Amino acid sequence: MNCSKCGNENPDEARFCNSCGAALTSAPAERPGVDVKTSGMAIAAMVLGILSFFTLGITAIPALIFGIISLVVIEKSGGRITGRGFAITGIVSPVLGVLPLMAILFPALSRVKEQAKRTVCLNNLKQLSLAWIMYADDNDDFLVNGAISYSNMSMSWGDHTNETAWVDSVRTEWQNLEEQIEAIRAGALWPYTKNLIIYRCPSGREGEALTYAIMMSMNAINHAPTQGVSGAYIKKRSEIPNPANRLVFIDEGWMTPEAFAVYYDEEQWWDDPPVRHGDGTNISFADGHSEYWKWKGTDTIKRAKLVEQSHRGDWMPETELGYKDLYRMQKGCWGRLGYTPTYP
Repeated sequence: MNCSKCGNENPDEARFCNSCGAALTSAPAERPGVDVKTSGMAIAAMVLGILSFFTLGITAIPALIFGIISLVVIEKSGGRITGRGFAITGIVSPVLGVLPLMAILFPALSRVKEQAKRTVCLNNLKQLSLAWIMYADDNDDFLVNGAISYSNMSMSWGDHTNETAWVDSVRTEWQNLEEQIEAIRAGALWPYTKNLIIYRCPSGREGEALTYAIMMSMNAINHAPTQGVSGAYIKKRSEIPNPANRLVFIDEGWMTPEAFAVYYDEEQWWDDPPVRHGDGTNISFADGHSEYWKWKGTDTIKRAKLVEQSHRGDWMPETELGYKDLYRMQKGCWGRLGYTPTYP
C-alpha cells in the first residue's frame, strides 16, 4: 500500500511507512508494543500559555518556545507522539495574554516618555534663566533685550538702543533652520549658553531651533498701559520686587518674534495659552528656578489645543477657572493685575 504522506509503496502488512515512519491509514495507529504518547512539553506549553493571562506575560516566552519545539517533535514523530492541540494552545494563549498587557503598557510608556521630555524642557529653561541672570551680573544689572526682532532699536514701547536681543533677528519669520541657528548664535545670551539644544524643547516642532520666549515685561515690550507702572516693565534685575514669582521664560512650543505677550489692563489673553507636556506649560522665574504649570480651566485647555499650530490671540476665558489661569499668567508677567478681576 502507498503511504498517504510521502507516497512510498509499502507491504500490505506494514503498519508504518518504511520511508517517513508515518502510520499507514489501513493499519492501527500504533505499533505492537509501542504506546502513543502525549507530548509533555506540549502540555507544559499550554499551561504556561494560560498562566500568561495571570502573570502579566511573564510565562509567555517559555510557552511560545515549548509550543514551537513540541510542534516540531510531534510532526517528526510519525504519529507516535500527540498533543498538537496543546502545543497550539500554548502558542496562541501568550499572544492573547500579552495583548491586554500591551494595552496597559503603551499609554504608560507614552506618559513616561512625555515626562522625560518635560524634565529636559524644565532643565533647558533653568539653564536659560541662569544665563539671563549672568548676563545681568555682567552688564551692571541691566537685563538682556527680550524682544527678538528688535535689536539696537528705540521705540515708544521699549528702548533697546545698543541692546542686542537674546536671540538676534530682525526677521518676523525665519524660513530655514540655518537662519534660526545663525540668529541664536548671534544673540546676546549665546556666550552664556553655547548649546543649541538648550534653546529647543524636545517636544518642539520639527525644523524649529527655538521654542522658548521671554515674557514681554522683562525688557521686551512696554506698551502704554504699563508705562510708568513701578515694577511692571523691568529694565534692571534689581527692580524685580519678588523674583521667585516673576516669570522670565515660557515654553510656547514654536518660534515667534518679539516676546510672549500678555495684557496688563484687560481681562483677556493676548498671545494664546500654550499647551505643552500635557495640559499646561513649562515656565521659569527671575530667581532661576523653573516649574510646570498645569491649566485649571477646561476652556483654557480647549483653546490652547485649538490654536496649538498657530496663534490667534485676544481670547477671553469662559469659566471661572479659565479666568484664574489668565490672572496667574498676568500676575507672573507684570507682578499684578491692572484691572479689577471678575473673579477675585
